[in-house]
Amino acid sequence: MQKGILTAALATFLVWAMPNQAEAQAEELKASAAAAAAAGKHAEAIDQYRAALAADPQDGASHYQLAVQLMDFDAERSGSLDDAEKHFRKAAELGFQPLGVSYRLSRLHARAGETELALKELETLATGRFGLINLIEGEADYSEIKDSPRFTEAVATIRAARFPCEADPKHHDFDFWIGDWRVTQNGQFAGENRISAIMGHCLIFEEWTSASGGEGKSFNYYDPGQDRWRQIWVSDSGTFIEFTGEARDGGIFYTAQTTNPADGAVTQHKFEFTQNDDGSVRQFWQTSTDEGATWTTIWDGRYDRLEAEGL
Repeated sequence: MQKGILTAALATFLVWAMPNQAEAQAEELKASAAAAAAAGKHAEAIDQYRAALAADPQDGASHYQLAVQLMDFDAERSGSLDDAEKHFRKAAELGFQPLGVSYRLSRLHARAGETELALKELETLATGRFGLINLIEGEADYSEIKDSPRFTEAVATIRAARFPCEADPKHHDFDFWIGDWRVTQNGQFAGENRISAIMGHCLIFEEWTSASGGEGKSFNYYDPGQDRWRQIWVSDSGTFIEFTGEARDGGIFYTAQTTNPADGAVTQHKFEFTQNDDGSVRQFWQTSTDEGATWTTIWDGRYDRLEAEGL
């Protein structure tokens, strides 16, 4: 009786232990393969990934990494693209990085001159919102198809997934302010301003230096959730203002409300940016301390592009 129990327990242990041993072996081989690949020993890495798959044929990561080695580093090139494609497709079948597989297959087919298949995989990336545009633009494998309208359209969609602000026209409503400017008020030099689009056109960044050396910075951005433009202005004299506004009539129209911490007095602000016919920009700022009954102009500046003046 006891012998039978022990035999059954041993059999159960072996059934449990054998898959775990195979899994441990596969993990060890994968680690060795990754180390060989990192060291530039790509033939060794290919052998190790093949061994890892012999131990665990359902490992999508090993199929993918073996395919990468075959595609990019197999010096023999003898059937390596076909073998690479087989392992990429197996990785996708197992659910491992399907968009990564489509990216690799698009390059593989483009390299092999299989234009239709390459474009089809690129379109899969576009519809899947693949955003790694840096992996596509300038990639040599696409040199023969880069002028195709389908390639151009797919790349534009992929770029829009990576840089949604750049692709959205509403984020460009303030582009007329971008540039390097000489600023005057009442014909007198008031300072210089550099306006840049940064962070994938999600921010319009202002760097102001007044004629007297004072400095100020502002972040301007379109808020799609509220369909509003916003500005956060900070100066080295301790002025902090948050404006909210809208784009209309070819300009940006901000408003704000501030409170004086010393006496609690409330000031309302109207801050407008409009384009002139000659390409210059008018910045017009008014304030009210009587709830908008009357308004006082505190700034009426003209922006002229430095390059336009040859400065």
